[in-house]
Amino acid sequence: MRPTIGVGIPLKYVVYLLPLFLIVVGLFLWFGGLGSDAQNSSGTGSVEVLSDSDTARWLRLPPVDEIDELSSAYIAVDEKRRARVLQNLAEFRATYQQLAPFLEIKAVPGEAREKLAQRLGQALGHYGLGRAVKDDADSFPDRRRAALVLRGARDDAEIIKRLLAALSPYLSGDVLVQFNDDQRIDRLQLYLLGDPGFTKEGVAVFSNLVSGTGGMP
Repeated sequence: MRPTIGVGIPLKYVVYLLPLFLIVVGLFLWFGGLGSDAQNSSGTGSVEVLSDSDTARWLRLPPVDEIDELSSAYIAVDEKRRARVLQNLAEFRATYQQLAPFLEIKAVPGEAREKLAQRLGQALGHYGLGRAVKDDADSFPDRRRAALVLRGARDDAEIIKRLLAALSPYLSGDVLVQFNDDQRIDRLQLYLLGDPGFTKEGVAVFSNLVSGTGGMP
């Protein structure tokens, strides 16, 4: 009688099947790892919903490690992060091109904020997704409420979240999304209100004086 294993497969065949099994497992782990890295690099799923209501939502962008080493002066972003943002926006545009989302970046006067607005606007403009706009600060949201405010329609909440995720290699902090059903998707507005600190890689970190989870309107 030929020796077999518990499932009735002759033992000699197991010797041949084992390397094939290991190859399959290796390929699964390899491509699974690549998929995970792509998801992390694109920012998909990296934006956390802190709280939600009919009129507003608080989102948290990915944190940074160098929180104790921030500079109040503007620091240009490194090329690696720039390339990542452009890749993210290319993927975002491919997904939502027919809806034609467009984000206007508006900043309270100040050199660091204005340079950051230009950085964001240039990245968005590369794919026709937005631009930096100068506007009357009197029409801006109350900066005591949140350091970052985005205005859009409730129906576009998921698109807004994904767009912020695409930009997240440039930004960190909590974002107050104020919903207005009359706000068109091609008229989204992001306000830079707080005083950002910059990491050595050029990431702008915004901190709210009001807690994100307790500041819902």
